[in-house]
Amino acid sequence: MSEVLEQIKSEIAQLTATVKDHQNDRATLDTDQLAAVVAGLVDRQVSAKLADAEASRPVRKGEVIGPDGFRHVSKGVVSKGKFEGVPVDDVIFASWLLERAKRIRPESVKGPTAEMKDIVSKALTSTGAGTGDEYVPTGMAATLWNDMFLASKVVNTIGVVPMPSDPFDIPLGWGAVTWRKGTQNTATTASDAATAKSTLTSTEQLTEVDWSYDLDEDSIIAVLPTLRQELSRSGADAMDAFVLNADATNAGTGNINLDDADPDDASYYLSSGQDGIRHLYLVDNTAQSTDINAVLDDAKLRAGIARLGKYAGDVSRLVMVTDPKTYVNNMLGLTNVATLDKFGPAATVLTGELARYGGIPVIVSSQLLEAEDDGKQSTTAGNNDEGQIAIFHRDMWKVGFRRQLLIEIDRLIQKRQMVMVVSFRIAVAARGTRSTAVHTAGIHGIVRN
Repeated sequence: MSEVLEQIKSEIAQLTATVKDHQNDRATLDTDQLAAVVAGLVDRQVSAKLADAEASRPVRKGEVIGPDGFRHVSKGVVSKGKFEGVPVDDVIFASWLLERAKRIRPESVKGPTAEMKDIVSKALTSTGAGTGDEYVPTGMAATLWNDMFLASKVVNTIGVVPMPSDPFDIPLGWGAVTWRKGTQNTATTASDAATAKSTLTSTEQLTEVDWSYDLDEDSIIAVLPTLRQELSRSGADAMDAFVLNADATNAGTGNINLDDADPDDASYYLSSGQDGIRHLYLVDNTAQSTDINAVLDDAKLRAGIARLGKYAGDVSRLVMVTDPKTYVNNMLGLTNVATLDKFGPAATVLTGELARYGGIPVIVSSQLLEAEDDGKQSTTAGNNDEGQIAIFHRDMWKVGFRRQLLIEIDRLIQKRQMVMVVSFRIAVAARGTRSTAVHTAGIHGIVRN
């Protein structure tokens, strides 16, 4: 991870120098290509983080692993034989998939070998888990779930809450209490402090991966690492996209992700009641939204930060999120932007963080798309040509999960395939009344420099 980070720092330094050297002749720069380079740097950062996690996975049974709130016991890796070094969960998953496929296509699918069955039997017996079909997907799902959190850029900065019910009210804290002078032998007046809460209502997100009927254990074991990495990366993007873009409005106009057409009912951002970060400043409290309709400069960015009021001073808990093109076209040219190569070796770098502005991490995410002047996406792609920056206090948002990752498999007889559906239920909520909240702000209408 450290070696990749050093390479990224070097490339960021070169990219920054190139952009600043062409401040007065931007027409000679292929900014779309540079934006693609930036997106690639973030992808490499995520890949390195996942590879680092893979290399350091627990090898001993019984170690507790996983993100906070979703901890689970590792079954370790296979210590000898054909599958030496392979995570036990992957062997269990492959065995389960083969058993399912063999029941469907006994004439063409070879079931698990005796060696694979022995590994599965010992693993399930030693952990005391059930041996039914319902168990096996949870093994690989637990590893995937952990990796999705590692790869996320936005969710990773926000507090995560397991939801015991749906909807779920989170008590967020007490209101102000009153302090009074004390007098001996005289009872004081009690403070009747109000409590604040935030309600999480989950929305299911899912994807489908199809497998051929013609399976064998070697081919499954071989592809599982790459499949897991792809699902981890895309799952993290799905989490981040939902938190940024969730919108409960399903109508011909008004949705922040498609404001001039009726969204497809299966669109990921159509939430079951809650709205995301962009919705707060674009719709709920438009006083927090700055439409600059110009090239970004330090004064305009500082004005956007100033809209956070008292929260603007808590720099260590603030986060900026922007898209790759805005990062290249606007942020790299600002005087007060410190790029990743300037942080120093002791800096803790968030996933997707390529710069800081006044100490605030700048996270580059392809899930925050360019938009129209009003910050909303148009059905006409050519109209979405202006950048956007979301700024928020990370403690003022919560992400809830009613159900973590679930892997289900069945057959699709028309195509002679096994259908694997991977899903989770996610919710997002802001602290306080959204129409008056000042812990989140946005800058949009950012014209390319």
